[in-house]
Amino acid sequence: MEELFDLSKFDSYKEDNRREVKKAEEGLLNSIWNTYSAFANCYGGVIIHGVKEDKDSN
Repeated sequence: MEELFDLSKFDSYKEDNRREVKKAEEGLLNSIWNTYSAFANCYGGVIIHGVKEDKDSN
């Protein structure tokens, strides 16, 4: 089974059903609770706070 989060592979991760990034320039976003709830009702996940996903990266 794939490890959910390994800091050494950080740059290669993309958002998926178990990983979510939140930009959070001005603190904790309200949308984090939707993600938290979705993870709690499924298989869990990792929320990486303070990071913006690079949508153009391969």
